Amino acid sequence: MLRRSAIKKLGLLTGGLVLLPSCNFSQDAETIEMNNIRITTHQDKLLRAIVSVMIPETDIPGAATLGADHFVWVMVDDCLPDKDRENFIKGLDTFDENVKAVTEKSFDLLNAEEQTRLLNQIYDRKEDKKIIHFIETTKHYTTQGYMQSKYIMTGVMPYALIPGTYGNC
Repeated sequence: MLRRSAIKKLGLLTGGLVLLPSCNFSQDAETIEMNNIRITTHQDKLLRAIVSVMIPETDIPGAATLGADHFVWVMVDDCLPDKDRENFIKGLDTFDENVKAVTEKSFDLLNAEEQTRLLNQIYDRKEDKKIIHFIETTKHYTTQGYMQSKYIMTGVMPYALIPGTYGNC
């Protein structure tokens, strides 16, 4: 009787030890499952902050509220070639490193004025091609995702299939 109990406990312990390396206990765990890229929570927050600076909240919702950051991730994952995808991720990480070198804080922890100023400064320097590629790609997909969001397409600029009558018809 005691042997069976000991063997059961040993089996459970061995199974737990086998599964333990596959568990990720880090704070920066993956948040979004993509086909080609891995996105950490910090990268997701950072891109969301950058998108919200590019099209901020006014009397209509901003890009982050309308989910343009998710659109950017999907487009980068699905539409960019492998090399451009890698440069996008490296540009995002390098961008954050540059911001931390200047402010000793991550970009997403700064206020809106500081974020706008730093984004413009880093882009205007045009030193690192990966950062420039990252910012231009983000800007393009943010604008595209924002303009094609349901809110904009139905509420702000509703699409008319037939824009009224034509001539005497």
